[in-house]
Amino acid sequence: MHLTTEPRDAPPFATLLQQARNGDGEAIRQLLTRTQVRLQRVVDTRLGARLRASLRRSDVMQNSYLAMLDALPRFPGTTEDDFVQWVARIIENDIHRQHRWFRAKKRAAPSPSQEFASREEQAQLLAAMKRLEPDHAKVLELTAFENLSHREVAERMSRTEGACRMLLLRARAALALDLEQGGGPPR
Repeated sequence: MHLTTEPRDAPPFATLLQQARNGDGEAIRQLLTRTQVRLQRVVDTRLGARLRASLRRSDVMQNSYLAMLDALPRFPGTTEDDFVQWVARIIENDIHRQHRWFRAKKRAAPSPSQEFASREEQAQLLAAMKRLEPDHAKVLELTAFENLSHREVAERMSRTEGACRMLLLRARAALALDLEQGGGPPR
């Protein structure tokens, strides 16, 4: 159970979600405002004392919102609970990534040039994913970005686990080939 933060005169969540998927900035802002308290609770419960010493809640939220915005047009859910659970998985993935980063070594913060190079690589990856066949992009998104198991991916894509495993192999190969060749314009 959750308490909704939806004001009485606000549009229904599904309407806002569709507008946000279409790139409406105000709808995105309203979605994030409505779900902010719930998502902050996710960060607070998952972050842990060690990471909290090196990382602020707002950093995790910002990283997760950026990842969410990139994947939002392909988000399959329709309800506020679907949305919160989806963004919560993105948050958890970011926290796990940050934990691995800080645990690997006591590392210095990346330089601005390293940050820029990383963002450039992310932009190339996102552009390459837009050029993939829709099923290839979807299976990669579900496994890499949403961190779903093969069983969960199979359920989402209405396929067998074996078929999803093969699709994932083909998708990874297609993505690697696209990145190696420099790709073309997005589809």
